[in-house]
Amino acid sequence: KAFGEKNAGFDVLYHNMKHGQIATKELAEFVRERAAIEETYSKSMSKLAKMASNGSPLGTFAPMWDLFRVSSDKLALCHLELMRKMNDLIRDINKYGDEQVKVHRKTKEEQVGTLDAVQAVQVQSGHLQKFREGYHAKCIELDRLRKEGAPQKELEKAEMKSKKSAESFAVCIEKYNRVGGDFEQKMSESAQKFQDIEEAHLRQMKQLIKGYSHSIEDTHVQVGQVHEEFKQNVENIGIDNLIQRFAEQKGTGKDKPALVGFEEYMTALVPEGSKKSRGKAFRIPGLGKRDKESLFLDSLSARCSMEDKEDNFYSSDSDFDDEEPKKFHIQIRPVGSSSNSAATEMELKATVGALTLPPNRGQSFRQDSAELLVAAPPRPARAKRSSGRLSGCERVSVFRKINRTTEALVSQICAAITILPTVHLSRGPSPISLSTQELWPVAAAITEYINAYFKGGQHNRCLVKITGDLTMSFPAGITRIFTANPNAPVLSFRLVNISRVNHFLPNQKLLYSDPSQSDPDTRDFWFNMQALNLYLQREAELNPLASYYNVALLKYQVSSQDPGRAPLLLSAECQRSGTVTRVALDYHCCPATAPSTQLTAVQVLLPLDHTATDLQCQPPASWNAEERQLLWKLPNLSPTNHSKGSGTLCASWQCLEVPRGPPPSLAVQFVGSGASLSGMDVELVGSHYRMSLVKKRFATGKYMAGCSL
Repeated sequence: KAFGEKNAGFDVLYHNMKHGQIATKELAEFVRERAAIEETYSKSMSKLAKMASNGSPLGTFAPMWDLFRVSSDKLALCHLELMRKMNDLIRDINKYGDEQVKVHRKTKEEQVGTLDAVQAVQVQSGHLQKFREGYHAKCIELDRLRKEGAPQKELEKAEMKSKKSAESFAVCIEKYNRVGGDFEQKMSESAQKFQDIEEAHLRQMKQLIKGYSHSIEDTHVQVGQVHEEFKQNVENIGIDNLIQRFAEQKGTGKDKPALVGFEEYMTALVPEGSKKSRGKAFRIPGLGKRDKESLFLDSLSARCSMEDKEDNFYSSDSDFDDEEPKKFHIQIRPVGSSSNSAATEMELKATVGALTLPPNRGQSFRQDSAELLVAAPPRPARAKRSSGRLSGCERVSVFRKINRTTEALVSQICAAITILPTVHLSRGPSPISLSTQELWPVAAAITEYINAYFKGGQHNRCLVKITGDLTMSFPAGITRIFTANPNAPVLSFRLVNISRVNHFLPNQKLLYSDPSQSDPDTRDFWFNMQALNLYLQREAELNPLASYYNVALLKYQVSSQDPGRAPLLLSAECQRSGTVTRVALDYHCCPATAPSTQLTAVQVLLPLDHTATDLQCQPPASWNAEERQLLWKLPNLSPTNHSKGSGTLCASWQCLEVPRGPPPSLAVQFVGSGASLSGMDVELVGSHYRMSLVKKRFATGKYMAGCSL
């Protein structure tokens, strides 16, 4: 179809090739406009986040503004990242455009011969037409003369002209056929060249469009994750939690006004000229809870001393006769005192040694507080009037013993409580339109928790246990595909780099696996597609508005005594001199574990004895007087930068008495993303499906360092 009557096919094909450059430029302009739209949207979401951060801090609803702020910030980052991807795509398009110009220039040089052949055949076509018309004219003239009976001499002259015209026409035909054959050969070669160029151009343009589509799809995945996380966070913060948080932040105290009983006037106990009034309650401003308890004990002791002098003047047994057994409200702190750190060490070793499966992702493992109600001894019968009754001072002594016993019990319970940050992972493909002609996207998430205990003073002596789980997410639209295709292709995936994994616990309702696989570093799994379809349909019925569904696939664990499995190596030392205690913690990142992953939200907690005073810290730490602990918040730690991946923390304090118990232990918290500590990864096997995203995160469980003396 490149020939035609006027042989204009070459010109059409050449200009069509040049039109490819126009299409490339227009595509770059389109993507540039989309990038500008995403940038504007990102800025708008940042403004919205700022509006949320300026929300009123008053009232019980105040904590919810943090959820709006974080969600808006993440959405802004998602669209900003899409803008960056669009700019990268524009660079790719421009690069292709430059290469396209070079190809077209080279092609133009190569097609000069064909262009000459086209021009030659066009010239010969004109000559052929001219000689054909001349020959026909001479023949017509000869026929006319013959019909009119022209003289013989004139006929011979006409015949001679007709013969010469016929010879010239024959020569022109021969030349035209020769030029036409050369034109046909070169034109066929050029047409094939133009077709190859056009096919390559269309393939490259489709590849660029696919990159554009995948960038938007990945952003939809991230946006879906942000929305899911926001929804889960809203669900996790219940009304009771909001009210409780308000009460903790704005509470004015728990001490209720004490009941005041009627006391008869006692002449012998009132000094002359003095006045005593017990009919009104009084308050001393500025007293804390401990000050109020001391004041109550001192006043009770003085009053009881007066009662002892009166030789049982009152007819009632005591001031407590008409009251129910007393209950003391004691709040247990998350971290225990240093005197019980031996219990911490033993409990931690037992936990790290016995832990087999990771905790539930959706729950928080922070033990914020506990409450213990200790009932005072029940009062004896009114008979506590015989010689067996307790005097007033004896009652004070009993009260103080209960108080000391309660404090000791609190310390023991605190030694068994540790802190674990909550990592909220939301993941899954975005709600997209699926068809049977496309690769169906799925997403995966690898979540790991690391528990470690470093023996005092030696970072190379440690116990490490990593527990993790693998979750896969499916877009809501895939249920329609599975329903319409009962024989949908089997979804298979492969776990790689699993040589360190000690144990797998797959979801046996959904997964199959061949335990006889020979490669120790990989393991293949494939879905029971019927069970998967039923599971997704059930999820769709329960959550009809969900854009994607998460499916828990398997759990696994890694146990090791290799310090190279711990991303942060710890070495703690404790020095005691009389009543003074000094603790130092050296830390540095281990690049072998996750070389490209920063540790973020790094915190170090050090519990102190309740008698600790004169605190000195380097670098400065936050002191929580209520929980009796020091808290260091460290900047992000980088394994590839020694100055930003290591350091030393020091703290010293003085106790009222020389400490005799074991030294304290330090707790460390951090999170990381973009890598798995076990080294495990996941990839799809086969066709029809593609992995749109693999999310990897890890966090600390019980990550402790014991001190050496």
